[in-house]
Amino acid sequence: MLFKEVVGNKEIKAALIKEVKADRVSHAQMFLGPEGTAKLPLATAFAQYLLCDNPGRNDACGDCPNCKKVEALTHPDLHFVYPIVKSKKKHIASSKDCIKEWNAFFLKEPNFALRNWLIELDELGKNPVIAVEESQQILKRLALKSFSGKYKIMIIWLPEKMNPSAANKLLKLLEEPPEKTVFILVSDSVETILPTIISRTQIKRIPSLQTEEISDYIKKKFKVSDEVAQSAANLSQGNLTEAIDLVQGAESQNIYFDLFVKLMRAAYTANPMDLMAVSDEIASCDKETQKNFVKYGLHIFRESMIQNYMKGELANLRDNELEFLKKFARFINNHNITELMEEFNLAHYHLERNASAKILFADLSIKLTKLIKKGV
Repeated sequence: MLFKEVVGNKEIKAALIKEVKADRVSHAQMFLGPEGTAKLPLATAFAQYLLCDNPGRNDACGDCPNCKKVEALTHPDLHFVYPIVKSKKKHIASSKDCIKEWNAFFLKEPNFALRNWLIELDELGKNPVIAVEESQQILKRLALKSFSGKYKIMIIWLPEKMNPSAANKLLKLLEEPPEKTVFILVSDSVETILPTIISRTQIKRIPSLQTEEISDYIKKKFKVSDEVAQSAANLSQGNLTEAIDLVQGAESQNIYFDLFVKLMRAAYTANPMDLMAVSDEIASCDKETQKNFVKYGLHIFRESMIQNYMKGELANLRDNELEFLKKFARFINNHNITELMEEFNLAHYHLERNASAKILFADLSIKLTKLIKKGV
């Protein structure tokens, strides 16, 4: 993967290239940032630049044998470690047991989140882990002589999923790394990573992506209209993975819109039968759709405030949404916006923790009847 194929992160790319040119590449680096910031593609592009026979001023050449092997994920000096769901029945104990699935999935679309990977494995809802068996595989792979005569590179995706035994093994490797070895840890959060591991890595903080960067990527990658790409980018709030999820099912945006309109109308009329019907309809959706619906609601509330106080000049809406907001926005104001945002954020929080969707959305719909009336 070339740097130019990685969305955004211009400053980070320049800093990484500068390190290589100055021969000051740290043996252990951590790419740390929110989900959906193209960290994994960035790490892979960095690996390709390190292994390239003819690295240029701003990118790897893309033509040498080493580049070709990295792009096909077949380079013997480039290794990936990632969470898997252990299974004796399926004979899965470490990353190498899912290497075919990983390579095919990565090559199809390298910007993905853990939930996408688990869906690919048909293991959504299971507990993924980087187990101690992984450490043995890392030792075996790094013990081999470098094929290219350059670096041996180990990209560890989501090291926060390491169990304690695996983390301690990795710590020893970071303390006494094999010669010409580079570890790149790609992490969404350091909260559960051993502090001693963090202290032994050079942290590169990866910022959220700009809406324009996401929109441009979506348009080129998926050949969609400006309107669809912009809407997905706006809803994603800097998370490229979420934008991809949205645009791959562009009809889902219409689902969110239709459900939102039903919910708000039922809340306004305070009709118990309508409220229960729409809350049941939302609860019957899959978990990701429910969470995206809640985020969509937050987006519409924000746009309503912009519509009210900035005359719609900054509204990021499709035509059907804009028509709806011309009538709806006046009900969202200083009397209820804070509570509305709090309730929807709380709903997302509980959905992340597997709360009962049926109870959650029934409760939310009842609260909305009071909150919408506050804005009248």
